[in-house]
Amino acid sequence: MVFEPTPHRSPTRRRITLILLSVLIVLSMSVYWAGEAYCRRDFRHHFERLRGTLEQVEETHLETVEENEIFEVRLRDDRGLAVVGHLKVPTESEKRHPALLILGGVRTGRRTLDYLADTHGVVLFALDYPYEGKRSGLSTVEFLSSLPRMRRAVISTVPAAQLAVDYLLSRSDVDPDRIILTGGSVGAILSPAVAATDPRIDALVILFGGGDIQSLIRTNLDRPIWMTVPAAWLGKVITAPVEPLRYIGEVSPRPVFFLNGTEDLGFPVANVRLLHEAAREPKTIRWIEAGHVIINRPEFHEQVTGELVAWLLEQNLVPPDAWVRVQTDAGSR
Repeated sequence: MVFEPTPHRSPTRRRITLILLSVLIVLSMSVYWAGEAYCRRDFRHHFERLRGTLEQVEETHLETVEENEIFEVRLRDDRGLAVVGHLKVPTESEKRHPALLILGGVRTGRRTLDYLADTHGVVLFALDYPYEGKRSGLSTVEFLSSLPRMRRAVISTVPAAQLAVDYLLSRSDVDPDRIILTGGSVGAILSPAVAATDPRIDALVILFGGGDIQSLIRTNLDRPIWMTVPAAWLGKVITAPVEPLRYIGEVSPRPVFFLNGTEDLGFPVANVRLLHEAAREPKTIRWIEAGHVIINRPEFHEQVTGELVAWLLEQNLVPPDAWVRVQTDAGSR
């Protein structure tokens, strides 16, 4: 029987290994603490620096629905930021109307106008996000390669929404003292940063939103924990400029309305309450027995619209004849 000697690492090799391991640990900790410091920043000054001047407006008439005209609107500022939205305006343009600027889900777009189909005497402007690229079904490689564009889109949403406010205020049929920002789902996460940055917004509506983006990502990622923890932290860093918990309190003294579903698994009650508690008065909190935004159920949209209109009427933000049919339903609650 022949015994071969067990190979031993030389002291020099062990020393190099320890040095490399130490460097890796230091770099990892440096990245972590730099990321945490970045997440604690207030980005409103940065948003203002990104803000441009409305330079170009293109309106394309799409159709007439009952007493409303619907347009596709393309906006561009003097810094090259371009954004698309869909506008619904009452045909009686000689009057000034309150305006709802809507930030919805990632793929809702113009459909948002259909969800609020019974409007009367209110201007609706549903804004798309300034992101070009695949939005769902991404592989790991596609997701990682899209991170820089996603980050730019997140940050650009605030100046894009301000550009939309510029546009609305330029219209003779919009009441400049009743601009209501309405954020739903993804828009509910982004809209507090917009409202806190732009004092021209007179009220904020949060539909099915919550706070603590890192926790929300962990909740919604169906992956092993060794993947979800670093992915959630990375997502937190990327979206840090718009973390709603940082900005919701700065909306005061303008009124804020929260509407959430008791069965919303995407935005757990703990995350919702964090956002509610961070908001200052005046604020109104309402719950309905529903899950997250249920696109294909008309009764869900009527329920949400009824709650929204009831609050808008309480705050004197819309005229009494707005959403006539839904107002009647809400009044019988």
